[in-house]
Amino acid sequence: MDTPNGIEVNMSKTVAFLGPEGTYTDEACYVYAPDENRVPFASLGLVTGALEEGKVHEAVVPIENSLGGTVIEVVDYLITSTKARIKDEILLPIDHCLITRPNVQLSDIRVVMSKQEALTQCRQFLSEKLRYSEQIATTSTALAVTNLKEGDDRTAAIGPRRSAELAGLPILANGIQDRENNVTRFAVLTSGGNPDKASNKTSIAFDFDSPDAPGLVYGALRPFADRGINLLKIESRPTGKGMGSYIFLLDFEGHIDTLNVQEAISELKNHTATFKVLGTYPRAKDLSVRSAPFNQRN
Repeated sequence: MDTPNGIEVNMSKTVAFLGPEGTYTDEACYVYAPDENRVPFASLGLVTGALEEGKVHEAVVPIENSLGGTVIEVVDYLITSTKARIKDEILLPIDHCLITRPNVQLSDIRVVMSKQEALTQCRQFLSEKLRYSEQIATTSTALAVTNLKEGDDRTAAIGPRRSAELAGLPILANGIQDRENNVTRFAVLTSGGNPDKASNKTSIAFDFDSPDAPGLVYGALRPFADRGINLLKIESRPTGKGMGSYIFLLDFEGHIDTLNVQEAISELKNHTATFKVLGTYPRAKDLSVRSAPFNQRN
């Protein structure tokens, strides 16, 4: 199969990611699989479709951001897929850089391009340092940097360090985001194999027959509390079956095969209509050094 770059690769040893090259997802994929064939796809649907069809053996996708919340499309895919599971996760601090053409000074810049979310997350830097610059939104941070190569010296882009490295462009300032707690969690998805024995985190999904009955959520969570299992996250998504009908997503510490987890799940199933394990995998730590945000610098 040809990649989007026209290069023939062995797809059975390929990791798909949400492209283009130079995005934060590309950076996460590179950190996770530096020696694998990494292939960018233009949308999350194409990434998950390639995994579902067996064209790739793994996929790296964003699943949660500490400021923006859950990536709904990925979670909904995991709920409905009969093949995919979470194999691993990566935590990547979002460190926005101001990227320019060579020999450009801050006073030269009149236009700043980036994805709208990145422009918003760097609002303080832009208002203080580039108050009179025009802001132009692009579909991705990587595209902004690509366009910069064809622009002029009055234009700058906001993007990840990797996009500057790939484009061969200098970074005029880094860590220009307003807040330091901007971290994206990326999930590594696979469609085969068994969970690693060293895994210490599990994600599950479940719903109820009678969503309006009192104490349902309490009854579902109590088996974990009774066994000292630490709950890391709980949220809900509409099932699509009507107003007030939800599926619950739960992350907790522990391997799916340990006795106390098995006991808790067995008791949980007494309260649920459907139940699914989304994955058992190693709990991630930050893989990048985080820059201090602009508003905390002297």
